[in-house]
Amino acid sequence: MSNVAKQLEEAAQTNHLVLVLFYADWSPHYEWLEPVIDAYEKKVVELIRVNIESDKSVADSYNIETVPAFVLLHKGHELWRQVGELTIDEFRLVLEEF
Repeated sequence: MSNVAKQLEEAAQTNHLVLVLFYADWSPHYEWLEPVIDAYEKKVVELIRVNIESDKSVADSYNIETVPAFVLLHKGHELWRQVGELTIDEFRLVLEEF
């Protein structure tokens, strides 16, 4: 089991919201996500990064073929998904919904 798969499994056991960011080395890395997630610390959002090239099995298990892709999970259940660009404001709105 890869490190990422293990992280996802452990996160599913918690009561945290988990944002999974699927990326590739050749795509933008979305560094701005970290400070936004920190701002929502009261909601306890955990970030797990998945490189679709080195963790292909994890990406496949979520049917991710395009990057960037974002999946918000709670206890292993998918709450929201976005494939493609995401702005800071769009991301904030999503976090406020949950």
